[in-house]
Amino acid sequence: MKKLFIIILLLITAGLIAPKFIGSVVETEHQSGVDKLNDNPAITIDSTTFNRKWFGGTAITEMTILLQDEGIEDITIIVEENLSFGPVIFTDEGLEFALSYSQADINFKDLLIDEEIETFVNNKIHLSGLLTFSKNIVSKIVIDEVSKEVDGNKVASIKAVGHFTLEDNNRLYGDFNWPGLTATTSDESFTIGKVQLSLDQILIAGDYYQGNAISTGDFDFSISSIAAKNATSNTVFTLDNLLIKAMSAVSNDLMTITMNYSADKIESAGQKLENANLDIVFNGLNIKVMQEINTLMAELSAVDEEMFSPENMQKLSLLTAKLLEDDPVVEIKDFSVQTPEGKIESSMQVSVDKKLFNTTNVMSIINAVKADANGKAPMPFFVKLGLAPMIDMYIQQGLIIQKEQELSFKVNFTQGQLNVNGNVIAL
Repeated sequence: MKKLFIIILLLITAGLIAPKFIGSVVETEHQSGVDKLNDNPAITIDSTTFNRKWFGGTAITEMTILLQDEGIEDITIIVEENLSFGPVIFTDEGLEFALSYSQADINFKDLLIDEEIETFVNNKIHLSGLLTFSKNIVSKIVIDEVSKEVDGNKVASIKAVGHFTLEDNNRLYGDFNWPGLTATTSDESFTIGKVQLSLDQILIAGDYYQGNAISTGDFDFSISSIAAKNATSNTVFTLDNLLIKAMSAVSNDLMTITMNYSADKIESAGQKLENANLDIVFNGLNIKVMQEINTLMAELSAVDEEMFSPENMQKLSLLTAKLLEDDPVVEIKDFSVQTPEGKIESSMQVSVDKKLFNTTNVMSIINAVKADANGKAPMPFFVKLGLAPMIDMYIQQGLIIQKEQELSFKVNFTQGQLNVNGNVIAL
């Protein structure tokens, strides 16, 4: 019994003393993160303070986001954090064993925005972060439920929650879920169904903090539905199951990016389309050159400098030449949609002959491009839209081939020469 009492006493003592030392570690990690953000060419850290007490502390960081747009002023925000130090921390989601737990408020400085919007950001958006013992950052964003009525106009948004983890500074994964909203006015109604986002990315070059990260992995974004109706409840626009997917992988320093955009149904202005699909593949992108391009673009966006100045165009031209060394290819594997009259579908492949690209003349890229495309569509679809005269004109010019009720085309572009259905077209 005496030994058990001693053990309990030691644990209590450790629990009381540990936060004092953990606070020092947390302060060091916090400053490291601020320094990394300051290295981002698009962000300037104006000031930062960290006040450490025994069991917790506060941190205030003022930063300016450099937009470099003459019509839009740079945005300065102030992030105020309340921190609790481990090893044992009581959080909104229960008891956690970690180095620290942070709850943050974001305020805008000298930004002329509507007071109601500023109040919404301050009161309805909640950010928190957990710094684990392995120094991973587990963050959570909560957007509270909103229900508001002004002059008979109603808006109701359901609570949204997101969880994201930065693991070992090189893996970013998480998800965001929003059940959607409804908006109603005297003239129309608008609804957005369930919105979901998920990602799992592994850093292979650059840095997440510095804005030049290149990563591999998956990204998924979906909206279950979007619908708009007029005052008589007639459908003005409908979209069902919009899905955006992206996947990237690297082999021998060359990246392949596969992207897909799809929707089950799109209905607007009396037109009903189904199974809309776009598949795009980028092959042979050298990750080292891509990182150089990312770095250059980040630098140009952060300084008051002409992006298309001769000096910058020369830099971009040299990087383009380096990217072309690995013969990258862009391919639209499928661009299609189902109409009541039949299916419209097309595909295209684009590459660049590196031997024809001259780094002293960036416009030489036009003659270096090689593209092949083809497609087909049902003639009744265009007849219904009242476009038959235009289609007939294109048929007479040889730009479209008609075989019974099917329209088709084949296009080739090589060394600055355009060939449509076997006919050379002057440019």
